[in-house]
Amino acid sequence: MEPDPEAFTKLYLSNYRTLVRYTYLRVNDRALAEDLAEDAFLLAWEKAPSLEAVTPRWLFATVRNLIGNEYQRRDRERIRVQQAGMEEAASVEAWGLHIEHIGLRLAMAELRPDDSLLLQLTYWHGLSAAETAEFLDCTVAAVWVRLTRARAALRTLLDDANVMPSRRRDRGGKAHG
Repeated sequence: MEPDPEAFTKLYLSNYRTLVRYTYLRVNDRALAEDLAEDAFLLAWEKAPSLEAVTPRWLFATVRNLIGNEYQRRDRERIRVQQAGMEEAASVEAWGLHIEHIGLRLAMAELRPDDSLLLQLTYWHGLSAAETAEFLDCTVAAVWVRLTRARAALRTLLDDANVMPSRRRDRGGKAHG
């Protein structure tokens, strides 16, 4: 038995805008908020033979579940992209460096995958701190802290392999050896 179209229209008109606002505050995307609100009403139409069971409370609980599904989808997508990026960063062939940079290539391969990815995003791909933060789903401040640590780890690996001269100098300007 289908719900009464007039009753459904009344339910829709009296709750749609509020449901969209509620959803928008949680997903921060107007089009997505509208889609999720519409999905809640679609579920109401499909699952409730009589609209007596469909109350504003039911609609909000339904859209809250749809929002949760959206968060899970976003998390899965972010993790998938990050894993793909880390796998790409771990692949020495992906760097496109010349053979004379073998020491750098080896040092990059020894870094933690997330450090290697961060250095590649910043230096090879030229992303800004804000773009890198968005890609890694963290703050710009976190990017700068992680970048400082990643550069220090890379510098240590390069120094240990004697690939680059030590940056430590005494007051006379001579390198320590």
